[in-house]
Amino acid sequence: MIQRRIDHSRAIALFACIMMLMSSMTPARADRTITDMAGRRVIIADRVARVATIGPVPVLNSFVFALGEARSLVNGLPPNLSGPRWRMQYLVDPDISRRPVLQGGGGAPLVEGLIETKPDIVLTMDRRNVDLAARARTPVVFLAWRQPNDVKAVMRLLGQIYGKTEAAEAYCSYFDMTLGNISTRLAQRSTQRPRVLYANLKRMTQPHLIAEWWIAQAGGRSVTDGDRPTEALTFSREQLLAWDPEVMILSNAAEVAEAYADPRLSTVSAIRNRRVAAIPTGVHLWGNRTVEEPLTVLWAAQLIHPDLFKDWDIKKEVVAFYAMFFKTSLAKPEVERILSGRP
Repeated sequence: MIQRRIDHSRAIALFACIMMLMSSMTPARADRTITDMAGRRVIIADRVARVATIGPVPVLNSFVFALGEARSLVNGLPPNLSGPRWRMQYLVDPDISRRPVLQGGGGAPLVEGLIETKPDIVLTMDRRNVDLAARARTPVVFLAWRQPNDVKAVMRLLGQIYGKTEAAEAYCSYFDMTLGNISTRLAQRSTQRPRVLYANLKRMTQPHLIAEWWIAQAGGRSVTDGDRPTEALTFSREQLLAWDPEVMILSNAAEVAEAYADPRLSTVSAIRNRRVAAIPTGVHLWGNRTVEEPLTVLWAAQLIHPDLFKDWDIKKEVVAFYAMFFKTSLAKPEVERILSGRP
């Protein structure tokens, strides 16, 4: 009887030791509360390892890429946002083509897909998707991008979510340093600000409001700048001729060729002086809201003021940016294709 008691006591002690060891190896999952960019308090896991992006997927992915967290994504690109234009998304994140699509053509989340993939959180920039994605009983974090500096607020929030605040601050420092260096160089000379048009000529629109910001940051004067409530501004060919832009930045390389070949535009200063270029395309179109925004400003500054920025190597800057933030090495042909504006 005494021996049995001793054996039982040893068993309890051994069990306690095993439980303590297991507890030290696998700490209990804790929750924490963050505040998203809609002011919503969202409870998320202490460690976020699986993330779904819903809405403007390439833009959202670019933020995740910039923290070196491409592998955390559980979804691929939706059919309407895939193809050659998004080739750099596939380069930075080779697994993206093998992941399920989690939203329909209109951008709404596929709730069943979210339930099956079990992400730790959902990232979205569309307020309508917050309640829809919440049906999958997954925390939904709303990110906003209304003002140019919001890119830094998004990065800092994602740095908090991923536990990578230093990486987020490194990006914010790069953003401020790059724009500060460009501003300093522009201030060194009392240079005239040329008239600049950023446009999609097929649709006759200035497609993205943020272009008014990056054109000004690059030392240009946007001919479409002004108070407007809409993202896109539509104009006529007659208005384009009246603006007479000195520099034109178009949606892609094919549009550049068409603009030069169009006799109706032959009197435009940018056409006459061969100062028409296609906006580059990396993980996102550089003319849109993108985490590559500092590169957009540098590229545009060199285009608008070639003599002032002739000693700055945009190709080296692109290579350094992709290596530093996207953890991706670029070969020379890849850099040239990004800068060419070709799909």
